[in-house]
Amino acid sequence: MTSIKRSNSGKNASLNLPLPSKKAAKSVANKTAPPQKIFYSIVHTIPGRIRFRIPLLAKDTEYANQLKSAIESDPRVTNVRANPQAASIVINYKIGVISDNQMLAHLINLIQTAQDVVMPKEIMAKSIVGAIFDALINLIDSTRKINQARNVIVYRRFRTDAWERILSTSRSIIKRLKSATMFILPNKRWRLRGNSEVNSQPLKLKSASEPDLV
Repeated sequence: MTSIKRSNSGKNASLNLPLPSKKAAKSVANKTAPPQKIFYSIVHTIPGRIRFRIPLLAKDTEYANQLKSAIESDPRVTNVRANPQAASIVINYKIGVISDNQMLAHLINLIQTAQDVVMPKEIMAKSIVGAIFDALINLIDSTRKINQARNVIVYRRFRTDAWERILSTSRSIIKRLKSATMFILPNKRWRLRGNSEVNSQPLKLKSASEPDLV
């Protein structure tokens, strides 16, 4: 009898196919994952004022800034105070422009969608000046370390020479000057305009006095 040998090449080919990497699989999973539901509770509400407790505020600074920016972009809102340590946010809004129920629904929607808000880049005068002072202090610290290392090599011990005294005094003066300047400068921000302006437009809500359309 003639024996027939079956080839396992097809089976081996299917087993030897390269598997996707864990990083790629995780990336695909993140893209297809549904948006995270934000948990919240209403601490108190009166006409013109609502306070929410949102645990994510205490864990995610970026989300806190996104939510605050989204709420502040609504012209009906008069004041927003966020307290990340207490995981709470208080919103004051104009009374009579829209109903309280509409405002509550609008704010709840912003809580859930704030993660999609694209934050515009902002430049503060204090941050610029503070960065300059910090760069000077870092430069002085680096120079002091080099000078100290040179003294150890040359004199076989650490010694306070004229350069060390000058650099130390300069560092103290710059730190005091930085503190005084940061106290005097206002919290003025310059916003870099970009495509994010489209996403930062407030949602239009129907006025309480407008009739319902059928």
